[in-house]
Amino acid sequence: MSGRIAPLVGLITTCLLLFLLASCAPEPVGNSVTPTAPAPPSAAPTHTPTLPPTPTFPPTPSLLPTLSLPSPPSLPSPPSLPSVPITHTVQPGDTLLGLAMQYGVPMAAIQLRNGMGDSTVVHVGQMLSIPTQSGWEGASPFWVVHVVVAGETLTGIARAYGLQAGRLQAVNGLADANQIRMGQALVLPLDAPAVAYVPTPTVTPALSGVEGPAPPPTPLPPQTLEPPATSPAPTAVSAVPPPADVAAWPYETVRLINQVRATYGLGALAYNEALACAAQGQANDCAGRGWCSHTGSDGSDIKTRILRTGYAPTGWAECWAQRQTPQGAVDIWMDEVPPDDPHRRTLLTTWFTEIGVGVAQTDWGYYFIADFGRP
Repeated sequence: MSGRIAPLVGLITTCLLLFLLASCAPEPVGNSVTPTAPAPPSAAPTHTPTLPPTPTFPPTPSLLPTLSLPSPPSLPSPPSLPSVPITHTVQPGDTLLGLAMQYGVPMAAIQLRNGMGDSTVVHVGQMLSIPTQSGWEGASPFWVVHVVVAGETLTGIARAYGLQAGRLQAVNGLADANQIRMGQALVLPLDAPAVAYVPTPTVTPALSGVEGPAPPPTPLPPQTLEPPATSPAPTAVSAVPPPADVAAWPYETVRLINQVRATYGLGALAYNEALACAAQGQANDCAGRGWCSHTGSDGSDIKTRILRTGYAPTGWAECWAQRQTPQGAVDIWMDEVPPDDPHRRTLLTTWFTEIGVGVAQTDWGYYFIADFGRP
């Protein structure tokens, strides 16, 4: 027991001695801290902190849809109005009224400048001098030339076209309304296609349609052609007849139509020279401009053209076709399936009593125009 206590006492004694020596040792020189008052603000050292770089972030996508606005529509170019006379070469489809509207002058201005008289027909390849607008300001494109015939007076012409005699005299610069002569070209200041007034009863709607070219049909065998009975022809309007080699084709076309009508137990249509005159004029117009429709080069419709001949109808209709023979024209008109059969129903009409046909040669075959009427 005493042997264990002795070393423990020695260890305790050694620790006490070390403690006393540490507490009695002097403080090291130079490690003393003397507190100092803070420097005044003006004496404070300038210090610019170094800021971290500003982070960059990808652009935030827009939550709104991107709208792509359409560009404003381009406006059509105004018609080319000549400031000096120009030359226009007639193209397929050109009409006198169309050229008047294109160049901003009345039909009469083109007729007078080109010595056309009262003709409104233009021909493919024809060179037309287009005048300027000077002197035609305010004129309608429908202003057209009328050539005075024997027996006409200014008052009578004005009345026929629904115009004031004073207006007609002023437009034409006539000092004396009584001094007009046969063959004189007068300008009719119209706002619609020209037609001399003919009193007519209430009319029925017209049946009409358009047929285009098709493969050539089998030619007709030679046969003797006899014109059907005709009614008197007026002298108000004339049309250049078809060429001599097809001069009988208008009558042959009607003969074939009446032959078809007979198979249905229908009576024959009488051939009317006034209707034929209107039909021939339209056929010549179509051939001249290189295409066909029911609208004339001057904007006229079938009724207008029939009235011009002096025919006063209670009803009217027109069929046209581009074929190589009269038989081909009749065949295409009859080759329709009801109820879409306006031409077939026109040929088999029980309302119309008269017919006239015009024929004019074109690039392929001939234009056949059949005008129907009931007086």
